[in-house]
Amino acid sequence: MSAAIAATVELTVDGLTYRGWRSMKCSLGLDAAAAEISIEMAERWAGAEDAAQIARSIRPGAAFLLTLEGEAVVEGFLDALEVAYDATNHTLTVRGRERTADLVDCAATVDGPYEWANIGLEEAARRIAEPYGIEVRAEADLGKAFPRFSIQPGEAAWEAIARAARERAVIATGDGLGTLILTRAGEGGEAAGALRLGGKDGNILRANGSFDVAERHNLVVVRGQAQGETSASQGEARATDEDIIRHRPKVILAEAQGEGVTFQDRAAHEVRVAAGKSRRVRYTVPGWRGSSGNLWLPNTKVWVEDAFMELKRELLISNVTFSLTEQGTVTELQVAPVDAYALLPEPGKGGGGESGPFETKIETRENDRDAWKRVAE
Repeated sequence: MSAAIAATVELTVDGLTYRGWRSMKCSLGLDAAAAEISIEMAERWAGAEDAAQIARSIRPGAAFLLTLEGEAVVEGFLDALEVAYDATNHTLTVRGRERTADLVDCAATVDGPYEWANIGLEEAARRIAEPYGIEVRAEADLGKAFPRFSIQPGEAAWEAIARAARERAVIATGDGLGTLILTRAGEGGEAAGALRLGGKDGNILRANGSFDVAERHNLVVVRGQAQGETSASQGEARATDEDIIRHRPKVILAEAQGEGVTFQDRAAHEVRVAAGKSRRVRYTVPGWRGSSGNLWLPNTKVWVEDAFMELKRELLISNVTFSLTEQGTVTELQVAPVDAYALLPEPGKGGGGESGPFETKIETRENDRDAWKRVAE
């Protein structure tokens, strides 16, 4: 491995910086509460101890900072160390997660309080995350305050925050550096560059697509109790997916509609999200940075030109994986239609809205349908 490649990855643990890693994988995603790293050390690297000596100096649970090409990417704690060795060779593998992983693993509260009145989403998330030393930042309008927000006994911190976020149609995710972000799909702005297959500007090394209709239904029916102006009434709404020709109905029983959401909104949304999640493509590009010079990041919008997939449109980067091997550095980007991550407020304590016996046909947008037609057929 060249010295230039070896120097691109630095892991600082308890104030000491280690280089010379033989391989590295670092994953960040819009779906993930916490970024994850897995890096493997070469048997020996110039000017330092071998892997066996370093294994004795790094401890599980230690704080770490991972930098790629001098830029901080993940800050958190080491979960595990794995050592493989024989009489002459030693290999050390280090695994860790972003600080926000503590919210996933641990309780929202031990001794209370278990309930707050008239509290906004950001403040509720901040109170839950504060004991873990995790900051909270909002990147979108979070809607109005909750009249009452309760933590369930034994509920994990992340479960409580994510539940509250869903009620306000917000995505909760880590930023890689230990801050909890409250955002919506696409709020990360433009990606580090475009993705193009072939030609002088082509940067796609390889790609693979996933087209899965198992969760799609030709008819979605939402039924439940709708809150009218004066009293509750039974409501129903229907939406159809014109791309699914078999009889595949789905019925959703809803106790309430959600804040400012009708049953019609929920039915149409169910169809759009299922269609969006059924189509995903992963692109592998050289290096860790796009044409702008910035690192690739999730929740950014990227322009894609892929003649094989018949794609020429803007998509959302949902997951990013940086990798280092003996062959060099690459980034894998998972992209999907924005609709796959578009949310509606979920029913909570007292949603509003109207409902009635509606029926709507939700057709896949023409550019979506044509873009994926080649593989879907």
